[in-house]
Amino acid sequence: MPADVVVIGLDAAEATLLERWGAAGVLPTFGELLRDGATATLANSLETLPGAIWPELVTGISGGRQALFYHPAQLRTGEAVPRPVGPDLVDPRRYYWSVASRAGRRVAVVDQPQTIPTPDLRGLQVLEWGLHDRNFSVASDPPDLLDRLLGRHGDHPVATCDTHHRMEDEGYLDLRRALLDGATAKSRMAVELLESGDWDLFACTFGESHCVGHQFWHFFDPSHPRHRADAPEDLRRAVPDVYRRLDEGVGALIEAAGPGARVLVVASHGMGTKIGGPQLLPEVLIRLGMGAVTGARLKLRSAIPPGLRRAIHRALPKGTLDHVPLDVGDSPYKLDSPAKRAITVHNNRCGGIRFNVAGREPAGGVAPEDVVDLTEELRTELLDLRDPATSEPIVERVTTAEEAFGPDHHLDLPDVMVVFRSDLGPLEACTSRRVGRVDRPTFVPQLPRTGDHHVQSRLWATGPGFPAAATLAPANVLDVAPTILRLLDVELPGDLDGRPMEELLAAATPSLSDHGS
Repeated sequence: MPADVVVIGLDAAEATLLERWGAAGVLPTFGELLRDGATATLANSLETLPGAIWPELVTGISGGRQALFYHPAQLRTGEAVPRPVGPDLVDPRRYYWSVASRAGRRVAVVDQPQTIPTPDLRGLQVLEWGLHDRNFSVASDPPDLLDRLLGRHGDHPVATCDTHHRMEDEGYLDLRRALLDGATAKSRMAVELLESGDWDLFACTFGESHCVGHQFWHFFDPSHPRHRADAPEDLRRAVPDVYRRLDEGVGALIEAAGPGARVLVVASHGMGTKIGGPQLLPEVLIRLGMGAVTGARLKLRSAIPPGLRRAIHRALPKGTLDHVPLDVGDSPYKLDSPAKRAITVHNNRCGGIRFNVAGREPAGGVAPEDVVDLTEELRTELLDLRDPATSEPIVERVTTAEEAFGPDHHLDLPDVMVVFRSDLGPLEACTSRRVGRVDRPTFVPQLPRTGDHHVQSRLWATGPGFPAAATLAPANVLDVAPTILRLLDVELPGDLDGRPMEELLAAATPSLSDHGS
């Protein structure tokens, strides 16, 4: 048997579509998973630290403790400027396949998002060949494996999802073709690697669902504000076409794994219309007096559109604006002045805010004893933000790091996380008595996404011992890693936040002797 346990990830695939189209026969593999396997809905971090979901999936450790939530660039405690999450900030020993390898299991790992190589892995690993997010580098272990794979399958045809289409129909059509070709190549590569050895664990993730959701949602969803009924049919069908290709890939891997394999298919998190909301926060904080711009300077600054401010900043020689009262070059993402009481930190679909606390930040201007009052002031003002068109509040709730993760949370987390309502459509403006009106689009040329992440996460399990056509008790993405380790009969690390899914494991866990160790 090529593998005992197979884990197939679908990055940011909308689970409700997979299930609807599976039940309708459009996705035959998912139809079989629903009929012959077990399904579990997974809670996730999408309303606290959305970008922590893959680190949570592959370790079973909360993002509140790991503080890996925005790989492009995070603000670290004691630093004034965000910087990329580098390999030095990641511990690969925590991955479930690393734990399994240390326990003597043979593992093969292909394209797990936001991961780095595990030293001395008992098996093989391929990293970032075909993922939506390439945070580190395309690599393999053993090193020559990548050359062999590239010789047979080439590079993934999509290098950068956000820029591939150039916002032109021909570019979108080319991106659609590239995603379909990439999904096919990933399937062939994964099957080849699965069949290349006898694995205790084989894990592979498809990234095409992530890209097609971000870029093609307005073509797919007739209710989207940017939907074009006259768009080419291939563009309007890009989402279901890519999902069909992924369904074929999942089916090919299940078939190659053989009838004795226990297979887990995981949809990490969902996809839908990009709602926005976080893009409003930088200006909101400045209007609330949290930034370095106040008084007449604030009025002048707010009168200049942000795009024009950026253009002015880029056009003038460095240093020209250092003493200009408009602060057109001032960054709302840097804690570089004691006059800034709070700044926005990138946190994907949720707002993130960090206070400039004295003794914690290099230019801290907020006394630690004032943080509680500042938090409540900010909570009140954020909950008062309204949609100008409907007068409805746009913020669902405001949560602190301590409220979400307890007093021992990692110090690098945002101090405050803001959950925006998802039932009002795209949030491109807000108003309140104190803030006035702020307008910021959700679709911008530097990040031309019309779809964004929604809260659906799912696990489907099929194979010997798993119940058929069963709906399991709800679990959490944190429970996936310990469940996999228990399937492999590997002792769990003592510091996991997730717990094994006992209902799924009841009749499907082998004895230790089955592994010959």
